[in-house]
Amino acid sequence: MKQLIILITLLLTSISANAADIFENRISAREAVSVSPNFENAVCKFSQERLMKTNNITLNSNGNFKFIKDQGVIFETTHPIQSTASYTSTNSKNAASVINAVSDKNFASLEKNFDIYYTEASTNNWILALKPKANGQLKNELNFVQIFGTTKDETGTITTLIFDTKTTKTTINFKDCK
Repeated sequence: MKQLIILITLLLTSISANAADIFENRISAREAVSVSPNFENAVCKFSQERLMKTNNITLNSNGNFKFIKDQGVIFETTHPIQSTASYTSTNSKNAASVINAVSDKNFASLEKNFDIYYTEASTNNWILALKPKANGQLKNELNFVQIFGTTKDETGTITTLIFDTKTTKTTINFKDCK
């Protein structure tokens, strides 16, 4: 039992260290294309934790998630209240354009507004991060976006997304993806 606790601690420490070090591993759009996996349509369960930084309140929710390639994503929240948030090409074009650029490996369009970072956390596990350019329009609102994922047979699955803004930090975990 003690060995299992030590192993879990070492694994979590390694992943946390890689997440913190991600901003030391800046890459070009061309490099991002070569290391990024291919993404296919996916349906998953999600859980979300949103930390409101100004008053240190955490809001939790969960539900169903759909990724539709070339369109965007849909979050169907089932708890604590039922709601649907759609980030597709027909609405919320900014979020949809970032999602589509990552899934289409169009990092050249992202490189206009973001510095791109990448590291391998362990075998088949990776972290991709976007940080607004120092002189860009987004620098006053968004701190960073981190995308954690796995790769199997050159197809990527996103396991965690972190959106860190000036006022909130949102962590979304995905599981049971099909």
